Amino acid sequence: MMFVLIQRFCRHALFSLYENTWVVIVISIAMLYAGGWISMSAFNETDIIDNYTWWFSVTITTVGYGDYAPGSYGGRFTAGVIMFFGIGIIGLVVGKLAETIIEIANRKVKGFSHMNYENHTVIMGYRTGSTEKMITELLADNPEQKIVLCSLTQESNPMVKQKVDFIRGELASTDVLTRSNAAKARNIIIHGKDDDQTFFTAYALREINRQAHMVCCLMDEDHADKIKNLPADDPSLNQIVLPANIYLMAQELQDRESCSVVQNLISNLTGQNMYRLDIPKQEDFSVSYKSLFFALKEKYGVTVIAVKDKELEINPPLDMTIKPGMAVFYAGPERLSFIELDAIQ
Repeated sequence: MMFVLIQRFCRHALFSLYENTWVVIVISIAMLYAGGWISMSAFNETDIIDNYTWWFSVTITTVGYGDYAPGSYGGRFTAGVIMFFGIGIIGLVVGKLAETIIEIANRKVKGFSHMNYENHTVIMGYRTGSTEKMITELLADNPEQKIVLCSLTQESNPMVKQKVDFIRGELASTDVLTRSNAAKARNIIIHGKDDDQTFFTAYALREINRQAHMVCCLMDEDHADKIKNLPADDPSLNQIVLPANIYLMAQELQDRESCSVVQNLISNLTGQNMYRLDIPKQEDFSVSYKSLFFALKEKYGVTVIAVKDKELEINPPLDMTIKPGMAVFYAGPERLSFIELDAIQ
């Protein structure tokens, strides 16, 4: 019985020491420092006392430059004690530092860290396979953008190799919204396990961020108005994506290979892709759709397929006037980084 009690006491003491390792290290160094100084003073080691802090540092770390060395037997014994305990203390320091670094790295992988990004992309929800493909598309268009993936179902970051940051927790919770810095995000994608989770997450996000472009994946088209009516600086910032494969299957049966056309346009990895061009409001610009269509085709090799004023118009009439503040959607091999609008008029 006594042995069991002693064993429990030792375990408890060791655990307490482990939990307070840094305190133990500081106290041990302080005691060695004070004890060594008193001992060296007692043995009249004048050179060491005059340079004690330096001598103590090189002795406890067992570096031992030898520029100051005790001459008395008592001084040498004291130096030996400091070196002996120094080996253990330095080992503890190195081990604790390594443990701290590993713990910090694990916290990031496990999704418990805090992001300080701004103008980044936040993805709420994870679905094996589809989320990876979506992130691959995003990085293909802009490899430098910062992406933060939030999920409750994943215990660790599923996309470490892609350098995507990870936050673990309930999507609509204040904790996740804060740690992902969603209030400063430029783009938000919500891919909840069902439409209820998607809507509640979108609602929580719009309470803290009305400037971001938010895209929500819904299973039921009847829920689309709930997302579109959420408060935003511009109604067009609230967008929904439906399970398009159902519509594409019907379209494919009616018009063979139409699926290939649509899938090519929405992929950033291969073929001709679709991009958006916003005409700045401050530009002195006015041109017909016909002139814009042929000018962009001849000068840049892209095809205008839609125009957005108050409403989106696919294949608009040739005499439609394109003005500042409107958006133009075009198909091309890559995004145009610069367009000379003056040369088009």
